[in-house]
Amino acid sequence: MAYSSMHSTSGELFGVGTKDVTFFQRVVHWARERIELRRAESELNHMSDVELSDIGLTRGEIHNAVRRGV
Repeated sequence: MAYSSMHSTSGELFGVGTKDVTFFQRVVHWARERIELRRAESELNHMSDVELSDIGLTRGEIHNAVRRGV
């Protein structure tokens, strides 16, 4: 699983470019993205500090790395 940011309209349930997609589809997409983000964050949190260091992260950077790719 890649641990990069997921740039999308995830927070924009009422976004401008979403008129062709139903509200229900936007909610389902938003929920799936949230599940993926939580899963990635959980996987990283279960890694040891040495493993995180190998990929260039500290425990405090996990949330931002998953959410923003930083």
